[in-house]
Amino acid sequence: MNVSDLILDFLAAQKVDRVFLMTGGHVSFLLDHLWGRTDIGYVCVAHEQAAAMAADGFSRMRPESIGVAVATSGPGAANLLTGIGCSWFDSIPALFLTGQVNSYESRGQRQVRQIGFQEMDIIGMARPITKWAATVDAPENILWHLEKAVHVAKSGRPGPVLLDIPMDFQRQDVDPDKLPHYQPEGEAAEVPADLDALVRRCAELLQRAERPAILAGGGVRNAQATGELRELAERLRMPVCLSMNGIDAFPHDHPNYAGFIGVYGNRGGNFTLANSDLILAVGSRLDSRQTGVDTSKFARFAKKIVVDIDARELGARFQPDIAVPCHARVFLRALLEALPREAGPDRAPWLARVARWREKYPPCPPEYRNTAAINPYLFLEELSARLGPEDTVVLDTGQNMVWGTQVLQPRGNMRMWTAGGMSPMGYSFPAAMGAGFAKPLGRAVCVIGDGGMQINIQELETVKRHGLPLSIIVINNGSLGLIRQFQDDYLGSRYVGSTTSHGYTTPDFVKVAEAYGIPALRITRPDQVAGGLERALSAAGPMLLDVQVEKGCNVIPKALMQHPMEDQFPYIELAEFLEQMIVEPIDPATYRIKS
Repeated sequence: MNVSDLILDFLAAQKVDRVFLMTGGHVSFLLDHLWGRTDIGYVCVAHEQAAAMAADGFSRMRPESIGVAVATSGPGAANLLTGIGCSWFDSIPALFLTGQVNSYESRGQRQVRQIGFQEMDIIGMARPITKWAATVDAPENILWHLEKAVHVAKSGRPGPVLLDIPMDFQRQDVDPDKLPHYQPEGEAAEVPADLDALVRRCAELLQRAERPAILAGGGVRNAQATGELRELAERLRMPVCLSMNGIDAFPHDHPNYAGFIGVYGNRGGNFTLANSDLILAVGSRLDSRQTGVDTSKFARFAKKIVVDIDARELGARFQPDIAVPCHARVFLRALLEALPREAGPDRAPWLARVARWREKYPPCPPEYRNTAAINPYLFLEELSARLGPEDTVVLDTGQNMVWGTQVLQPRGNMRMWTAGGMSPMGYSFPAAMGAGFAKPLGRAVCVIGDGGMQINIQELETVKRHGLPLSIIVINNGSLGLIRQFQDDYLGSRYVGSTTSHGYTTPDFVKVAEAYGIPALRITRPDQVAGGLERALSAAGPMLLDVQVEKGCNVIPKALMQHPMEDQFPYIELAEFLEQMIVEPIDPATYRIKS
């Protein structure tokens, strides 16, 4: 059997029905064996970075399978790296296959830069952002490498893996019955030996607490534990806050939903954590965007239980009261087993307080309505109302990402995410493309800024070729808005490289889309929003909607540097702020700036 056929058979057995690729000389033999196959197909992209990001999006939608991207050696492999980083930081399993020069052309251990054409040490480059990266060392070891790659990608804390395959190996024959198989090696356990004791301690604290809250991160979604999270919240009558990476781990229309938290979080979510007496954080590493740089200011009166599959994350920034190194779903199931079957303590007053915060501090306040220009908060509120329960939304980075996480409300089977750790501009377009291929049910929606749209704009050709039902919504404020806002806040409004008068410009996205043969529409007034969204969300194939939003509109609220998360800027009146605090607040006079 040919090695390339064996690779493709293996992928098909992993329920991979397509790979994302850009062809090249050193993968030509592998790709040639896709010819005529019906069990596995391919999507040709226009840039390898898009292939990597599409594979990331595919994996997020198809946990029973794995996203795969293929690229040639040298520049092709190097172009994968940003997308690989997205999977690495967000713990997404993905498989990256790169071609390499013939084994007899390799420089090996010789201290020269290159021998074979386009030879490059992609393993050395990829190793810091992969769980495992290796060059296949012999044709007869191909199955061992494939089996190890997928096992490593999906076990423990998930993440990307990369296999580099010399070109001469791709065209050789092997006897599949004589190939060695991979036997899993000793790895960090997904379940600690003292789990039962830890769970009992957690259960006792949770039942005694008066104002407990759950903080769910991306690990809950990655562990496919959203059902267990909901059952726990309902049984213990606890509010649920979400991190950016966990934004679709709990339905936003559920009465126990408290809000998105952190620097750019909803005020209600931050008030919930600040006033709680116990936080159960599951699948979140509690980074500085959630707690602030000074962790002593975060939820000062709350005991903290932190559950993370990666024991190295526990205590990395502060020491939890209980640290549980465990798979999120395993922990939640064990906790549910340990708790009484009947409903937990009566926390109606606490849940009512949380609900009042959500109502009092909506992400789209009244003053944003009836404006002459399109306000992004109001636009996204309208988009949220029109999304269906099977739709998928991928947010880019910058202001569009923050507005989206603040306003959009996942519910039903909706999915929504951004590449929260790597957070590259241009991610959401190819990632939404990958999601669209992974899940035919529902519509894929890419929300992206005018800056991000220029990074992977070439993939308009890909979605046009496939007729993918993808809505590309460009939130266009003619600037790199989050950088411009930072320059306003901290750099004296010196807009180097962020605005149209200081080095940054944008094309006419409608004309660009139409040049690719994709229908496009520009809207500039609030009365055009409903009609524009109706067209964009109902198009049979791809469509681009250029939403010209109010220039200079900022992300609000936002916790400023050295501020506690619960007192975000623009400040609410001091008396009103103090009224929201059940616990003793940090004295606002020590940090509030005078406007």
